[in-house]
Amino acid sequence: MNNDSTEDIKQIKNSRKIVYIAIAAVVIIGLGIAALTGVFGDLTEPEEAAENGEIVATVNGEEITGAEFNQVLEQQKMQYEMQQGVDLDSEEMADMLSDLKEHVFEQHFAVPILLEQKAKEMDIDVSEEEIEERYQEYATQFGGEEALKEQMATVDITRDELDQDIIRELTIHSYIEGYLEEYLDDNPEEQIDQEDIEVGKEELENQYQQVLSQYDQVSGMLEEEDPDMPREQLEMQLSQLEEQYGYILEAESFEEIKEDLEKEMIEDRVTRERQQKETEILMEHIDELLKESEIETNF
Repeated sequence: MNNDSTEDIKQIKNSRKIVYIAIAAVVIIGLGIAALTGVFGDLTEPEEAAENGEIVATVNGEEITGAEFNQVLEQQKMQYEMQQGVDLDSEEMADMLSDLKEHVFEQHFAVPILLEQKAKEMDIDVSEEEIEERYQEYATQFGGEEALKEQMATVDITRDELDQDIIRELTIHSYIEGYLEEYLDDNPEEQIDQEDIEVGKEELENQYQQVLSQYDQVSGMLEEEDPDMPREQLEMQLSQLEEQYGYILEAESFEEIKEDLEKEMIEDRVTRERQQKETEILMEHIDELLKESEIETNF
């Protein structure tokens, strides 16, 4: 395999990884993991207790209780009310609250359940090594395993419960990956290849000048006694520019870095277009699953 092919494969994998991460917010909402990050917590109101044992929806026979639904709904209501400054429990907001309930049900329950059901049909397995690797990633996010365990204790989640959420997440990821690969194999005309992307000389020159201008601007602000932005933030921006565009900043002319800049811009554009295409493919698949499934709601 030549270097160009290897780089192309890397770009495809990176593109898909970003797609999975983006979609994870919609289709992989494990209540245990979400609680760990403070997304939910104990949000069920006392007056809702009577509904908690009731079944408020089913997705191909899989039941969703009032407790599960209310927990997510109350958090979404809280976030929306804080952002919009409205009371969703008021009479004039009844239609909006109804729309929010539909959104919560579909995005936080129906979609992940349907994807998990499809994954189970394919007998996708998750190894102990994969579970442990993901667990350690969460530990790193929380500043170490002890900090993670403390948070788990705070929200009353056991390691077994967290592992079940991790299995669910990784299973859905595997299904998404397999579906996209199969779809693009069957529909090669929808694949985004580097050969299809062109970047004109004017675009390259504009990007070159933009990088130089941004670096000069940040550098100039750092030289001021009282810059508009915190010095730490400016120093971080300058460091990021130097790390990403060092080859441009050190070059004596545009022609010297033209080819490298063109390659970088093409790779970035390929990644973005692949993300967009694969997200469209997956969203179409999700729409199909929603239409063909037996879904009942009572909320």
